[in-house]
Amino acid sequence: MRLDTAKYAYSVEFLCGKLGVSKSGYYEWWNRPGSATNQRREDLKAFITRAFKASDGTYGYRRVHAQLACWGVTAGRSWSVT
Repeated sequence: MRLDTAKYAYSVEFLCGKLGVSKSGYYEWWNRPGSATNQRREDLKAFITRAFKASDGTYGYRRVHAQLACWGVTAGRSWSVT
């Protein structure tokens, strides 16, 4: 089941009304720049992808973590990058 079809699409006005928020508040939130944490996660995601691709997809999280350390990128061993 796809949820991006017109059958399941709701307007911003409808959703804001149901949630009790203003349209202007929604658009302000939507256009707001990402937080520092979000930017850090995006940067980590790029480094992790680079390390994994450089290993031809053979590195697990321990080797990826070691590669990040070699590059001077500090990160914990258990990331919650989605």
